[in-house]
Amino acid sequence: MAQEYICIKKSNDYGQIAINKKVFESIALIEIGEEEKKVVPDSSRFKNAVSCRVSKNSLVLNVDVKVNYQLNVNEICSRLQDKIYNSILHMTGVKMDMIDIKVTGFIF
Repeated sequence: MAQEYICIKKSNDYGQIAINKKVFESIALIEIGEEEKKVVPDSSRFKNAVSCRVSKNSLVLNVDVKVNYQLNVNEICSRLQDKIYNSILHMTGVKMDMIDIKVTGFIF
């Protein structure tokens, strides 16, 4: 089974501190939701719009979104990456290694 937790502090006298990957996914979904009709998560019955994985000791977040067709896609995605990165860093203290945003369609 894949690694489900990211260890924040190694074991000490009291134990260890670890964060589930779902926490990072939830923070990203909250940030996407705050974009107010500019960006929506693109999820289907068979996959989630946001997925987090640990690959070669790096934390990778994949985000699938649809963007409003009237907006600059590059600017929106760059701003969304910054917001997700800063929110995760502020709430958990973890620095994401990569936030990969894929535009899968447009909102008309």
